[in-house]
Amino acid sequence: MPDIRLDDKKDLPQSRVEAVYRDLRDAIIEGAYPPGAHLRLQELAANYSVSLIPVREAIRKLETERLVETVPNKGARVARISAEDIADSYQARVLLETGALRIAYPNLDQGAVEHAGGLMDRMVDAFDGGDWNLGIELHRDLHFFVYEHAKSPWLLYVIEILWAHTERYRRLGTPDPDGGEHAKMLDAIAAGDIEGAVEALRLDLEHSAAELIERAGDLSRS
Repeated sequence: MPDIRLDDKKDLPQSRVEAVYRDLRDAIIEGAYPPGAHLRLQELAANYSVSLIPVREAIRKLETERLVETVPNKGARVARISAEDIADSYQARVLLETGALRIAYPNLDQGAVEHAGGLMDRMVDAFDGGDWNLGIELHRDLHFFVYEHAKSPWLLYVIEILWAHTERYRRLGTPDPDGGEHAKMLDAIAAGDIEGAVEALRLDLEHSAAELIERAGDLSRS
């Protein structure tokens, strides 16, 4: 069981639900709870120093994101990993994220492209220097900086759910992202080539999916 520390100010019922949800969600994405791990409600309630109600509500929210599944007569557990789920989730990401890029494109001026390029350079440096957590954070920052220019809160919300769901696969054993397709995407945006940018993003996501599917057997047993 991971160490659990909730902010002292999380004292209202809904705040407790959100605090448990966020902390448990992060723990699942980061691999502290591996695929298939049972989530015992009484144990979680004791560790979070809350009643069962916030824990149940947090579990329900995680079920809607498909990070947790409830098995009849066995209770809640972290969702298992499968090649089929990887393929399906990444296919959805390709559709949504390339769509977000198309919408964002008119709003990505030279300054925005340069900022994104700086994030990419820092990401590559972090991975090359062995700072994996910083690299992962910058990788997410780079993508979402681009998608935020679509100015669509609903689109960002759905992308974020899928991103979190697939991020746990990456954290369980995917090679670090490199700057290759990211650089091509940004170069294409700077050159006014939206189709080239979309193609680079599509290849980036599909390459990640292919690597994960290849490793799906090992991941499911981890």
